[in-house]
Order: sequence, then C-alpha cells, then structure tokens
Amino acid sequence: MYYHWIDTEKPAWAVTEIRERSRRAWNSLFAEERREKAEAEEKAEQERELKEYYAEQHRFFEEMGKKNREEARRMEEQERQRKEAREAERQRKKERARQAKATEEAGDGKGKYPRWTQ
Repeated sequence: MYYHWIDTEKPAWAVTEIRERSRRAWNSLFAEERREKAEAEEKAEQERELKEYYAEQHRFFEEMGKKNREEARRMEEQERQRKEAREAERQRKKERARQAKATEEAGDGKGKYPRWTQ
C-alpha cells in the first residue's frame, strides 16, 4: 500500500537548497526566540523601574507628610506659646491696674497730683 521511489538520489542544487532552507528556518526560530526573550527582559526591566519609581514617590510623599506634620506641630506649639505670653501680659496689666486702683482709693489726696503718678 505504499510506493517506493527507485530514484532516491537528489541533485546537488536540491541538497544545497534544502540545507539552506533548513538553516534559515532554524535561524528564524532562534531569532524569534531571542526577540521574545529580549522583549520579556525589557518588559521586566520596565516593570522593575516603574516599581522603583512608585517606591521612590511613596517615600517622598511620606517624607513630605512627616515634614508637614512636624511643621504643623511646631506652629501649634508657637501659637500656644504666643497665647500663653499674651495671657501672661494681660494678667500683668490687670494686676497693675488693680494696684493703681487700690493706690488711688487709698491715696492721701494731698497736693495737686496723686502720689502714685509722681
């Protein structure tokens, strides 16, 4: 049920053509594999760079947030100190006014001007 060819010899040009086609096919296959490998490596490199970029951005934003929190805390502390200083000055002035009023009420009334103004 099969045929057997009697003439099995091939001409030299056919052998050369077959070898050349085979070589080109293998080279094409290897080139395609190299290209796919290079593309995969490039994609992995891009993903790694993107991941590094995101990590750097995350660190930057954390650092900026930390600086902003420290600055806000420092400003709140300064504002608290200003309020305390303002309150202390207000208390000092109230005390002086209270002392002046007490001195005026207890003043001797001699002379043109009260004693506490001289």
